[in-house]
Amino acid sequence: MGSAATSHLLEHTQSVHTYRSLETVEGFAAMVQSIVDTPFTIQFALVTITLCFEAEGKMQANSHVSAEQSIDYYLSNLRPLVRKTDVVVLVDHTCYFLLLGADLEGGQTVQMRLRDALFWQVHNVNDGEALRPCYVRIGHSAYPFPHEDISSCIMAANDICLSFEMEKTPCDTSTRAGHEMQEAELSALARKLGVPYLLLLPQLSPAKVKLLVNAKLAQELRCYPLGRERGTLTVAMSNPCDSSALARLRRETGLHIFPVLTHPQTLQTALDQLL
Repeated sequence: MGSAATSHLLEHTQSVHTYRSLETVEGFAAMVQSIVDTPFTIQFALVTITLCFEAEGKMQANSHVSAEQSIDYYLSNLRPLVRKTDVVVLVDHTCYFLLLGADLEGGQTVQMRLRDALFWQVHNVNDGEALRPCYVRIGHSAYPFPHEDISSCIMAANDICLSFEMEKTPCDTSTRAGHEMQEAELSALARKLGVPYLLLLPQLSPAKVKLLVNAKLAQELRCYPLGRERGTLTVAMSNPCDSSALARLRRETGLHIFPVLTHPQTLQTALDQLL
């Protein structure tokens, strides 16, 4: 990329891990368009995270922390997980992560990374630091493929790719210590197996699960569906190297299977909600 394009991009990026706020989605689209309108072809991926909280009246009765302060808390912790040269923008309760130079696959990778980090933050936040969102929506898209214009790219990223309700019960000190020990064990095993891991799993609705995989099959094969991207189904398993289970799942769904490691107890809790 030439120096002129580089200088133009630097106008929209920060030298430190920060984010900016805009009033409207249209304003964000105009900013993205100005980045794209350079003498050089630029591609990007876009990841969105929308945090939904309780009604404002209920929040004021239970906490002195506002939704805006809570979003700032979560976004400030998520911002360092993408590059300094990426552009992060907040519009209302939706966070936009503009990943310059990334494609759709790169967007999906970052989406999962941000989702996992957000899970950990929400389940381990201390009272008074931030409110826990009751509902989270996450999506991603990319330009110029598969979306050839900025507006359709933003609309696609705002479509729900992953959505889940968050547990509202805070973790006490002993629970948090248990999570940290569990994460250390999972991390070590994941490195050994060469697979990613998840300490926490989204609480998908039974209807959502049925769209991804038959609940009876999920129980039988000990796998919990996390999401579908094109021809690939991502599932959480306590034994992601179970070749027979993976082969059966491929046959039954007709999809490529991407297994993710999770703790047996966490998996069982997720599967129990399918009953």
